[in-house]
Amino acid sequence: MLKLVSTVLLSAVLSSPALGQQAIRIGAPQPMTGPDAPFGDKFKKAYGMAIEEINAAGGVNGRKLEIVIEDHQAKNALAATVAEKLITSEKVLVMTGGRASGQAMEIASVCQRLKTPYLVDHPSADMITAKGFEFVFRNNPTGSIYPQAFLDFISNHPGAMPKSAAVVYDNTLFGKTIATAAMKKLKEKGVPIVANEAYPVNTLDFKPIMTKVKGLNPDYMLMVAVATTDAILLTRHAKEMGIRPRAFVGFGGGFGVADMHTQLGPLAQNVFSSAAWSGNTNDPKVKAFYDKFHTKYGIWPHEHEVEGYSAIYILADALKRAKLTGDLEKDRDAIRQALLATDMTTVFGKVKFGSWTGPLGDTYTNQNVYSPEHSVMAQWKDGQLLNVWPRTFAETSLTFPDPLAMK
Repeated sequence: MLKLVSTVLLSAVLSSPALGQQAIRIGAPQPMTGPDAPFGDKFKKAYGMAIEEINAAGGVNGRKLEIVIEDHQAKNALAATVAEKLITSEKVLVMTGGRASGQAMEIASVCQRLKTPYLVDHPSADMITAKGFEFVFRNNPTGSIYPQAFLDFISNHPGAMPKSAAVVYDNTLFGKTIATAAMKKLKEKGVPIVANEAYPVNTLDFKPIMTKVKGLNPDYMLMVAVATTDAILLTRHAKEMGIRPRAFVGFGGGFGVADMHTQLGPLAQNVFSSAAWSGNTNDPKVKAFYDKFHTKYGIWPHEHEVEGYSAIYILADALKRAKLTGDLEKDRDAIRQALLATDMTTVFGKVKFGSWTGPLGDTYTNQNVYSPEHSVMAQWKDGQLLNVWPRTFAETSLTFPDPLAMK
């Protein structure tokens, strides 16, 4: 088990025991080793930059923030173990992180049991905020909201309504949630689902599935993969086997990371991803964040980085308003109550938590009420994943239909 304490706070334990001088500790279970380690690194960078900025500006009511990252290796059971360790041994006041929905569900259950606020920054399964947990909050859209930009696109872009769709998805909580939502809405629009294929995570050979899909000649190819390697192989095998839909559409997860381009090269060209947005890049404040992140780390931020960065600012806002006394139990509840009263805007967009009904009929608790506004379609163009829909958030024009479909 690997514990990584953010280097932005050079001294984890300050010399004075006075409450006003002690760092405020935020726990973050993330995959720092194993196949999902690139995602953990994304969030570590995002947390680090936000904490640097907040601490440089005086911290929270004069106290510095500290992020304590525990490695869960993308294993659900270990996520529960490290979450409990962060709360009981590391004495963190509040939690964020998780990475994937299965791990986040475990973390949420621990946080609810131990009455510690947990701000979900990326995991999307509807269940996480549909269990009625009073200590669990989520800023980002749920899985059933991920397809919203895609559904808006096919409804409002001339000629974009699919004639048929093949849907291939992993059998995780993430994959099943998004695929179910997409297929439900497509069926309501009268679109035939010619293939409904679930597969185990980290499948090494998608050719049998793609052979079946090719024979059905789908108008759209929809893919859901939480793992980057799955997203890459799904796309590679589909294109190499000659599947030629008018659009390849992924839904976040592995379709939103740089490896899509570095591993696939031209095979990634024009692949869409409908998922949580990465901020309105037409907004000068968001553009400034993009530029600063790129200057600092040499990469352009997307949904994961924007979500992690925004989560720290949301927590800082709540911590400023909570009246902390040094009593862990009372302070954690004070932070929960402060989160309930959150009403702010970050680079990710507006934030206000509430209870409401989602696209699949689930009743959410403490889910950002602006979540439906935070879905965007992006498209891989010459090595960059650029927002293309809705038009108001577009960074470039979209390519549709895929030129390969015409060959």
